[in-house]
Amino acid sequence: MDNTLHYEKHGNGRKNLIIFHGFGQTNKTMLSWLDSVKSNFTIYNFDLYYHGKSIRANTPLSTKQWKLAFGAFLTREQINHFSIAAFSLGGRFALATYDAFCDRVESMILVAPDGIFQNTWFRIATSPITNPLFKYLMLHPTQFNSLLNLIEKLGLASSQIVRFAQKELSARDNRKRVYQSWTYFKPLQPDLTFIIKTANTLHTPFHFILGSKDYIVPISKIKPKMTRAHTAKFHILPLKHHQLIEGAKTLIPSLLEGDIL
Repeated sequence: MDNTLHYEKHGNGRKNLIIFHGFGQTNKTMLSWLDSVKSNFTIYNFDLYYHGKSIRANTPLSTKQWKLAFGAFLTREQINHFSIAAFSLGGRFALATYDAFCDRVESMILVAPDGIFQNTWFRIATSPITNPLFKYLMLHPTQFNSLLNLIEKLGLASSQIVRFAQKELSARDNRKRVYQSWTYFKPLQPDLTFIIKTANTLHTPFHFILGSKDYIVPISKIKPKMTRAHTAKFHILPLKHHQLIEGAKTLIPSLLEGDIL
């Protein structure tokens, strides 16, 4: 299978901005972030692998492979320095990019980011022992929904998490995509110790936009892990997980302007 990392280019500003979307989305989802910044930035709006027009083989994605793929993009577009704005699953790619190109990153804006912590269900689903069962459940929605109902009944997950899973995984394509994303992106685990140490050394601004009503990426799972980063700032909005895309769009321009313009 071909390896294609698709992106769309917008604006013609003197600064560069990289955007990564969340699970089950495409770069089109993030268009609302573009209008208020494209006069000052040249924007590269990506499709993550297994989403939109980005494709790759069903094999684990290592940090080295990501560095090579993203490095090739930087060379092709002749980009030296850049900022990153990312939502949810895109946060894992943003952190991996900072890990690989920290001295070239001017600012990080992470909206309800994946990659900071691993929840219990992710660890179970991606374990070598239980991963085949995870794959089976993604191919058999009736059994999967029965399991979700049992999990809720036993109090092993909140009703909000169960409803979110039922909604997001009702379509076959999304069930396939979550298996691919969880299984093959697992090796793309950012080294938070290195990232925090480097951010403190390079004084890289890290902005976290989090939702007080977000049960998918709770504030309590992000803030304690990142407070050692002296440049980390936390912006709390009274919103749920997916509401943060729209909620963040008016905040992002001011954060970028304050950091690097």
